[in-house]
Amino acid sequence: MEPYVHRRQRPLHPFRHGWWHYTQHRDGHHHGHRRRSRRHSIKQQRTPRESLRRSSRYLRGRWPLEIGRQVAVGALLAVAVVFVVCSIWGLLTILQAKNELRGAQSEATSLAVDRTQLFTATGRANASIQIAKMQIGTDNAANLVNNSIPLKVLSWIPFVGQQVNGVTSLVNDFDTTAQQAGTLLTSVNDLIGASHGTSISLTELKLLDVRVHEAVAALRPLNRGSGLLIGPIASARDTFDSELTKITGLLSTGGDLLNYVGPFLGADGPRTYLLAGENNAEMRDQGAVLSWALLSASNGTFTMTHAASVGNLTIRHPAPLRLPHGTAEAFGDLQPEQIWQSVNATADFPLSGQVMAAMYHQRTHKSVDGVIAVDAIALQHVLDVTGPVRVHGIPLKVTPSNVVFVLLHGLYLLYPKNYEENTRHDEVSAVAKAAVDHMKRYHYDIAYLVDQLAKAARGRHLLVWSKFPVLERAVTRFGGSGSLVAQSTSVVHLAIESAVAAKLDWYIHTEAIYHVSIDSNGAATMAVKVVVANAAPVGCRPHYICGPDHTNSFVRGQYVARLDLWLPAGTEVPGGVTESGLTLWRAEVNVLPGRKETLLVTGFLPDAVQHGGYSLQFIPQSGLWPQISKVTLSAPGRSVSGPPAKDFNSLGFWYLTSPVTYGWQLSR
Repeated sequence: MEPYVHRRQRPLHPFRHGWWHYTQHRDGHHHGHRRRSRRHSIKQQRTPRESLRRSSRYLRGRWPLEIGRQVAVGALLAVAVVFVVCSIWGLLTILQAKNELRGAQSEATSLAVDRTQLFTATGRANASIQIAKMQIGTDNAANLVNNSIPLKVLSWIPFVGQQVNGVTSLVNDFDTTAQQAGTLLTSVNDLIGASHGTSISLTELKLLDVRVHEAVAALRPLNRGSGLLIGPIASARDTFDSELTKITGLLSTGGDLLNYVGPFLGADGPRTYLLAGENNAEMRDQGAVLSWALLSASNGTFTMTHAASVGNLTIRHPAPLRLPHGTAEAFGDLQPEQIWQSVNATADFPLSGQVMAAMYHQRTHKSVDGVIAVDAIALQHVLDVTGPVRVHGIPLKVTPSNVVFVLLHGLYLLYPKNYEENTRHDEVSAVAKAAVDHMKRYHYDIAYLVDQLAKAARGRHLLVWSKFPVLERAVTRFGGSGSLVAQSTSVVHLAIESAVAAKLDWYIHTEAIYHVSIDSNGAATMAVKVVVANAAPVGCRPHYICGPDHTNSFVRGQYVARLDLWLPAGTEVPGGVTESGLTLWRAEVNVLPGRKETLLVTGFLPDAVQHGGYSLQFIPQSGLWPQISKVTLSAPGRSVSGPPAKDFNSLGFWYLTSPVTYGWQLSR
């Protein structure tokens, strides 16, 4: 039925005389109006009973429908009003909470940008203040959103409620993170305060271990994902989750370290470790083992014995430890089970550690609980913590700035004659002992020491093997075991290993360029170009540094080495052998002083692309000078995404000082 319209109807007339009048126009009912004066209108006003009677006559036959419509419209209007009011009120609450979080976020960002402040007492004091401010801000924000009635009302509305709940959970998760940060920092301060010199408080160490694992358990479930969240809320959640993943990863690694440190320090009984001093001027996979000492730990206190040359540990027969087939094939001619300088020709330090422990036992009839390998770069990190030390036989103080030069070059220049060999000892282990003795007498920061040791481990300058499987697994998880395949089978590791009885690695620099081509079947062809540069001057002296040894080298400064390249497991390469769980390719390089030599090799890996992705993990050699590396990738007919963002040829070179993983996604 068409709506009814008066012949002379004013604008908005249907709405001017109430609901019933409006329904008459809407439903097309003919009706009229009398013009009355205001006075007459007042006199003739209907009584409530008459109005009800007239309404009843009008609604006769249709009143349930009209009442339902009226109730529905009224309810909708009420809901709309409540929604608008709650939205405005809730928005104001969220904005207020955001202001509270802004200050907390500022403090958190400051902590994240400058983590080094956690490694000094003053820095931790400042961090405590920052965390306290952060906790106040997050607590206030959490109280605002949790006690907000409008937000609770809005949370029942589909979709809108998801956004509201997203905001609430994000604020509460931020608050939980801040509380955990405060708890952990307090526990760290308690551990440092209760530890002195070379004695670590095992009670506080255990408590910190518990706190770290509790923090991981509390924080890991907070990585909720953005899900159906939209706009700034989704962006904020994704950012928080990304940072939370980093935090929980670091805490998990710290937890693995703490699982190891207690037993390492003799919490379960006295422990003895063989400390192997590695000389980076005469490289194997790590530096050649030329000196040693014993480190003992009991009930949290550690000490070191006098350092000595590995000449004191010479054995006449190989240690009774059978090498894996691939290792024996590649390195057996170097006699790694008998000659200390060859024991770490393989890159698999868990194997080298077992061999060293067996060789020590054969020579002394004593057992050790593990092996710790340190080189001059690791000592540089330690001296950054302890400060300079004095070592018998070295005429000047050994400092962080000169330790590498003194141990790897200076001593050989100071005592160049053959008859001075007894004076010119390898002093890597002696400097380590001096640093430990220095810790007993002078204050140092345990947190800073842990940080510096972690840096040394990332560059393979500090490696640890434990004879206890549980502890060895913990070492592997926090990245200190030296196992190539512990984290990935897509490993690439290049080692230049000296074959000259000299100290020429001081002058050697290497450059490696890796180009990977992915074909239509997902197979990878890797072309590797290695450049070895010998910076030794022509006529290099003295003989002890430059040779020749008249066995492998016959010219002063001539560098002869074995190039060992480990490629991902399953890679097909001419002459390759399976070693340390990977494919090993070997070649010889002969570089005259002031010259460069280039070696090329190509490997093929079928089914390299897995689940649309391809990755490589580059593991550094613990040399004196970091390798200069570059990787490029091409995949004709595929769309490639991953680092670098656009052009893989623009990646350029980088110094390989710690493990680096590159991953690409490939799609057709």
